[in-house]
Amino acid sequence: MISLAPVRTPRMDSEFDLPALTDGLVGDDLRDGDVLVVSSKFVAISEGRVVSLSSVLPRAEAKEVAAKYGFSPQLCELILRESDEVIGGVPGFILAVKSGLLTPNAGIDKSNIEHGRVVLYPRSPHQSAEFLREALRFRRGTALGVVISDSRLMPMRRGTVGVALACSGLEGILDLRGKGDLFGNILRVTSQAIADDLSSAAQLLMGESDERTPIVLVRGVSETLLRGREYESRDFAISSEECVYMRSLGYEPKRKNPQFS
Repeated sequence: MISLAPVRTPRMDSEFDLPALTDGLVGDDLRDGDVLVVSSKFVAISEGRVVSLSSVLPRAEAKEVAAKYGFSPQLCELILRESDEVIGGVPGFILAVKSGLLTPNAGIDKSNIEHGRVVLYPRSPHQSAEFLREALRFRRGTALGVVISDSRLMPMRRGTVGVALACSGLEGILDLRGKGDLFGNILRVTSQAIADDLSSAAQLLMGESDERTPIVLVRGVSETLLRGREYESRDFAISSEECVYMRSLGYEPKRKNPQFS
């Protein structure tokens, strides 16, 4: 049986030692086979990925896009810098591709940080996951899995769910192709997004406002899924040509940060 335990933390708004803080909060409780789901924003803050908008000098392109979608030019500049590709936008949101993931505003977040500052994604989420896992293994001698999670809007669904940006020590995607279902039908395209499933489960405890629960301890994950490999953001992604939503909408890939209409 899988269980989830919330780990409340102090409010953090500047760079800090994530392994030391995590070890101090939950280290005594860790067992082999546990999985820690950690908020990407919490990881990013620990790495100093916080930007004051007043320090950003926007380009002409950013000013143009900002006027179209109702952004501050400084925030729009950061979105364009962080995006691999810009899909389009609506007032208040720019839809972008970041490391193979479709995400509003390139994952930049203004919540749970002081006014006038924003939090970017961790620079390298899979390295962050591996670093935390190895640091805790060195401190406690336990074999863990670590998932770096974010919250995400889903197409035509109200509210947010959890999604994995990276994981380490865990089989993040379980390939079920070639297996039979209850009636003997062979699965042709099905894979189970294990890391995303754990992220969504953890999201119930993490919340979206003032819960101060950026870490969730998951216990009871099948031993067959606990393996010493890493997944980065692109490993969870498929191309727009493969995506049923993007293909159905007739989307064609554009160059990085185009002047879109």
